[in-house]
Amino acid sequence: MEMTGKTKEMTCLGRALRFCNQKSRDWTHPYEYEHNGSTLSNAGCGVFALVHAVEWMHGIRLDPDQVAEISVAVGGRGDDGTDRPAMLHGMMACGFAAECGFRYDDDGLLNDHELLWRHMTAGNAALCNLRVGHIVALLAARETGGRRQLLAMDSVAESASEKVRDHVREVVPGSEIRYPIRNAAGDTVGFGESWALFWVDADLPKDFNLLHKVEPRR
Repeated sequence: MEMTGKTKEMTCLGRALRFCNQKSRDWTHPYEYEHNGSTLSNAGCGVFALVHAVEWMHGIRLDPDQVAEISVAVGGRGDDGTDRPAMLHGMMACGFAAECGFRYDDDGLLNDHELLWRHMTAGNAALCNLRVGHIVALLAARETGGRRQLLAMDSVAESASEKVRDHVREVVPGSEIRYPIRNAAGDTVGFGESWALFWVDADLPKDFNLLHKVEPRR
């Protein structure tokens, strides 16, 4: 089986989606903070999460390189990756959010799970952490067997991460990502497989930003 490239076509809940695979080293666009040499491949999770959320809401396929440029221009690139409140605030101010069909209400990083549940069941989307230091998109909500669950789309497909896996309730078939495993020297020593789309317990996400779905202006 071949390694997964920069993108992969997936289907979930009847929707066709383009997955942007951050594990691919071909995402070479600079996404730097004070010329630290970063690229979208090693620092772009916030950009990819926003790209995935916008496509889910409206079918608009944004160019991650362009989104990265806008994020930097509006002050969204922070020292540890994407400063989501700053990026989203700036995108609202410059009109990019309206073009893409979302509204952000400057409410920062939230941890009210009841609020998140109401937001998601109303057909909106969100950006969040499932574990500290990595941003994913939340796309949909469901309740099954008396358990609330949210659908995550993760640019590095961390369904098997030790801080996430115990909360994964179902993976979405066809969202498998095959990637090389490299040692400290950068040599490929094996191959792994994980899932990019998966359902997690609704109380797992933290530090979320609510994206309110509105009609896009483009």
